[in-house]
Formats: sequence, structure tokens, C-alpha cells
Amino acid sequence: MKFFDWTTNVDGFVSVGTSTCDKLLSDAKMSPRRRSHLLLHESHADPTQRLLVAFDQGSYMQPHRHPEQWEMIVPMRGTLALLLFSDDGYVAERIELTAGSVPISQITVGAWHTVVAMTSSALMLEIKPGPFRVAEFFEQFPTENSPDAGRAANWLTSAKTGDRW
Repeated sequence: MKFFDWTTNVDGFVSVGTSTCDKLLSDAKMSPRRRSHLLLHESHADPTQRLLVAFDQGSYMQPHRHPEQWEMIVPMRGTLALLLFSDDGYVAERIELTAGSVPISQITVGAWHTVVAMTSSALMLEIKPGPFRVAEFFEQFPTENSPDAGRAANWLTSAKTGDRW
């Protein structure tokens, strides 16, 4: 579904309403990935990639990095944990991002990271420079659809600085 199907457009001002955010969170709960997203840009070629990402608790996003892009995360609802990893797989930093209290986190170019929902559901705004580029996944961790993905999701939820998968 395209961004303009989810928004309100009044005199050139476009906004995403509460009902759209609620629908994203509901879709995440029903998705096998326990995640859903809404692209706020029109194409993967756009110079700025913007999207809303909804998480249901237990969603697993394989740790990854963007070798040529920084990434900004703005928590919109609930609480998320941003985990940053060293090159040898240790949790270098864990940052709790709660909507309304931690306004912005920016991940530097090439930093290994992932995000997990700490509340029953969570919503974030993600912004990074375009065009779209495929992330590089941390091979030490299981892929998203593997049998170990659920165990990895549980581990990430409680992992602390200094822990290693």
C-alpha cells in the first residue's frame, strides 16, 4: 500500500493519523515477522528514506549494519531497546528508547545494531539517506526465519552491555 493511501492531505500538508499507526501495530501483531512498516518516501531511489516501523514484542531483527549510511531512530510509541555490537559480537551498548522521553538516536555509518520491542508493541520512525541499499547482516546471529530466531529475539530482549550471543 502506498503512503498516500494511509495519509490525510489538506492543502499540500500530508499527515499520518493515529488510526494509521494503530493499524500498523495491529498488522505487526498478525505478521509472522511480528513487524510491519509504512514507507513514507515514494521510491527506493529517493534521497531520504523514511518509514514507520511497528513492532510486536518478540519480533526479531537480525543484527545488521549499513556500510554507507547513518540511521536515525525516533521512538513514537512504547519502548524499544537499541543494541549496538562490537565487530566480535559483544553488546557494546544498550539504549532504551521510550516515546516521549528519548527523542532521537542516530546510529553511525557501519555500526552493527538491532532494535527490539520492550513493551507489548512499539512504533518508531526510521530515517536514513537514500537511495535504498541492502543491509549487511551479522552472520554470527541467526537469520530472521531460522529455527533459532525466537531464541535470539529472547536473548536480545535481556542482553546487557558486555554480553555475547
